[in-house]
Amino acid sequence: MSPRQLLPAAVPLALNRVWRTYAGGSVLRAFRGRGHTPDDHFPEDWLASVVRARNGANTQGPDEGLSRLGNDGAAQETFAKALQENPAFWLGARQAGRNGMGVLWKLLDSSVRLQIQAHPDAAFARNYLQSDAGKTECWYILATREQACVYLGFQHPPARAAWGRMIREQQGMLGCFDRIEVKAGDCYVVPAGTPHAIGAGVFMVELMEPTDWVVRCETVGTGITLSPEACFMGLELERCLDVFDYRAYSVEQVRRAFQQPPRVLRATAGCVEEELITPPWHGYFRLHRLRGGGETNWPGGELQLLIAISGEGELSVGEEGRRVGAGQTWLLPGAASEWRWRNLTSSWEVLLAKLPKTAASGAYK
Repeated sequence: MSPRQLLPAAVPLALNRVWRTYAGGSVLRAFRGRGHTPDDHFPEDWLASVVRARNGANTQGPDEGLSRLGNDGAAQETFAKALQENPAFWLGARQAGRNGMGVLWKLLDSSVRLQIQAHPDAAFARNYLQSDAGKTECWYILATREQACVYLGFQHPPARAAWGRMIREQQGMLGCFDRIEVKAGDCYVVPAGTPHAIGAGVFMVELMEPTDWVVRCETVGTGITLSPEACFMGLELERCLDVFDYRAYSVEQVRRAFQQPPRVLRATAGCVEEELITPPWHGYFRLHRLRGGGETNWPGGELQLLIAISGEGELSVGEEGRRVGAGQTWLLPGAASEWRWRNLTSSWEVLLAKLPKTAASGAYK
């Protein structure tokens, strides 16, 4: 990037479509200002991503998954390259020595139910996948197309051997779950190992450990037959059965254990700021919601991802200002000490995703 671009200022992110085995994407692209497009196999937009997608024969190129800085019409270098060259600018001086981002942020839009699946934890990933991270994740629901649901945890848990048999025979799996209806504003943490599936018609922000590891239980999705490699991460099914949490969770227990209640951090005449993920999960991800009808500010000093949900405003630091509208995504470099928001509409709402807190910074243990 040029020296001018390295002045602290918000940096737009180009749309970063990633191929997936399931279909969706029309609501996501409308949100991002792309008009009316049909659902297809590009239902995700990876935001500030330094992670490459694992798509095997369906890969769209060697850098698929890596985010690029700039608007769609003038996308520049990958964020991964920019971060490597100047970590202090992007992460902030106090975080410059941290070991990577530690998180992957996405917009996800399903038009069909996703395959039943689970993700390995960090210990499994180290032992069998030569990876430093597993995949605990979090869902913040932005919108639903109709009455939508997710499947989360076994409500009718099978024994390990029975679950393996269901996967081999490709029958009976959905009967192990009950529907959990969701609506805009709901937020759920999905710990690694928890069996789950996102239902049809869910548009969400997904936050996760920075990997693409997944054990898919159903081999056919939206007309695509998946290979064992695509289902089992290159491992044998018997080994992948170790990933799953076979405990029983009623729907009420799921809501108590995994649903995240928002907590008001501050309320002023211009803005209410809420913390959407509770502190026990801040070692994986953090998410704040700001909404109101006036002006506000918030501290910098760390990398933040801004997702503009509704309304319009001007975001500035120093003399550098950016006009921000609904559907846009912006990276806020940690080199800025404070961000100021001036409303341009009578009401507005933005999300701020932040990096995980780490034990090295003394903020998380």
